[in-house]
Amino acid sequence: MSCFDSCVGLIMKVKFFGIVAVACVAAAALAAQPPAPAGDGAEIAALKKELAQLKQSAYRPELGEQMLILQIRHARLWFAGEARNWNLATFQVQELQEALDAVVEYNPDDANFQPERLADVLPAMTRGPIADLRKAVDAKDKAAFEKAFDGLSAACTGCHRAAGNPLLVIQRPKTPLLDNLRVAPEK
Repeated sequence: MSCFDSCVGLIMKVKFFGIVAVACVAAAALAAQPPAPAGDGAEIAALKKELAQLKQSAYRPELGEQMLILQIRHARLWFAGEARNWNLATFQVQELQEALDAVVEYNPDDANFQPERLADVLPAMTRGPIADLRKAVDAKDKAAFEKAFDGLSAACTGCHRAAGNPLLVIQRPKTPLLDNLRVAPEK
């Protein structure tokens, strides 16, 4: 065996043992790390927990506050319809529906309705009157609008009675609660 062959053999052995040494160091480093979570499940569980905590601490309007918003929408709808501002009336019907939906979302199990649920009673009482209002507004029919509006007011009063609050009687507004919204249609 020549000196050259011996050197090549030695280099090959050094390379081999070097590769083995690097592999051993890498394996030791991996073994020292904490185990990786099993897939995305752990991360999803942590995010769900955080979301639940955020929901608990989020602002939730109470029912009386939401009823005031409904009262404003109800009144603005009346004045828009009386002024024959059908675009504004369309907007107010939609806003009124969104406010009703929010009541159901934030107070689905209000104690006043037990053993029934507000989430069941409120939509059942207002669905028809809201649909009638939409039809009247879409038709630009003032007489139908007034009849549908009175129907919604009666439904609201009926809901209050069902909740044990007969003193809350809803009617046509006489003066604007807030007078900073122009209800006359643009000419």
